Formats: sequence, structure tokens, C-alpha cells
Amino acid sequence: MTDDELLAPFDLAVIRTTAQRNDVEEVVLRDALAAHQRTMRENPGVEDVVYEWRKQYDDPVLVRTPDVFILALPPTVWEEYADYLEFEDGVLPAVAAVHAEQTVRTDAVSASSLVSDRAPLLVARE
Repeated sequence: MTDDELLAPFDLAVIRTTAQRNDVEEVVLRDALAAHQRTMRENPGVEDVVYEWRKQYDDPVLVRTPDVFILALPPTVWEEYADYLEFEDGVLPAVAAVHAEQTVRTDAVSASSLVSDRAPLLVARE
């Protein structure tokens, strides 16, 4: 799967603006977003990881479409991915910000479903 296909859930303008606001090169942010999506597909797989998160975190699925899951997860999930993917300093906040911004731009997610102790995460379905 190409990086462009892995980045399909994200608006390019969101990626570009977030890179600028977080002082991260756009190519670094795109690579990090693609690596994150690829990792979820490969280890253990999108449907499997979402199933596990549903059991572990009291059904964190905000939206499920044929193309994407949007979840609200504890920030520790992001920290684990950042460690696993060896994100450079400053990349994790930018990656998480892209997911958050894309989530609030999604008509299917209401602002009331976003709580302060959870971080949005989008994952393209296989």
C-alpha cells in the first residue's frame, strides 16, 4: 500500500497546516502518519486492534464507516505508538494534532463525544 493510500483519511490541508503550527517538516509528518497507519494494518491488523481497544477501553469507537474508524483513546496509546515508531521530538504532538483536527472536521463526530482524557485516533479500514 502506498503512503498516499495510507493517508487517505486525512485532508492534505490539515497535514500542511499542522506541520507549520508544530514546526515539523511536512514530509516528516506525512511519513509519521503513514508509518502509524501502516503499523496498525500490520500489527495486529485494524479490525483486531479496534476489537481489543473496544474491550480494553469501554468501547472507544466514535465512528465506524466502511472506510475509517474514529476512536477516542487514552493518550498512553499515542505514547506507545510514538515509542514503537521512534518518532523524533515534536512529531508525536503533530501526529496527534492531525488526528484531532481531522476528527473535529468530521460531521459524524459531535463535540460532546470528545472528552478531555481521551485523544482522537483515525484508522483507515482495510
